[in-house]
Amino acid sequence: MRSLTRSFALPLLLLVAACGAPSMHERLETARHSLAEVNTLQDHPTIKDMQDAKGVALLSIVQGGAGIGGEGGGGIVLQRAGTGWGSPFAVDVGAGTLGIQLGGQGKDVLILFNDPATLQEFVKGGMQLQALGEGTFGASSGNTKAPKPATSVFTKCQGVFGGLELGGLNVGPARNLNAATYGKADAEAILSGKVKPANVDEPLSRLVKMLDAMH
Repeated sequence: MRSLTRSFALPLLLLVAACGAPSMHERLETARHSLAEVNTLQDHPTIKDMQDAKGVALLSIVQGGAGIGGEGGGGIVLQRAGTGWGSPFAVDVGAGTLGIQLGGQGKDVLILFNDPATLQEFVKGGMQLQALGEGTFGASSGNTKAPKPATSVFTKCQGVFGGLELGGLNVGPARNLNAATYGKADAEAILSGKVKPANVDEPLSRLVKMLDAMH
């Protein structure tokens, strides 16, 4: 029992650490780091990809497991508003996986939304099922077209992970963080930019400049 407990200790600690930054300021800084990592991909988003995007999600996820594992993390979603961007909407990510797994890795993920309806569906929360085998050592990268043609997903991985997993990725609003940042404002008001976050002008400006430099 003691050895079994040890086998789960590292994955659980990794997941706790990845549960999402506690402030919008830190979420924006993490999102900027994720965007920088995705930009190092050989198959990174094209100018047209970015011009066509109606919104983006930037996620930072940690995956770990020893037999039964999981993923955890968080990120932000931004929607185009006129010629600029709306306010950042925070989301959390969590998943459990079942299968033969060993190790841990970090994932920086950029999702491009090509229509507003898909973005709205994403921020409402839900499960995106996955059944895949993956193995990485050191740095790896990938660009996959999501099942829905309205989204494109770019992923940069770092770490050590191997195995076959069957599980699901849960994405949902970071309700406490959004409430602490915007009060009772709903997702539509936030994403459209009708309400503005306080005390995050600098990190938001840096992130927006990076996004705008991509198109």
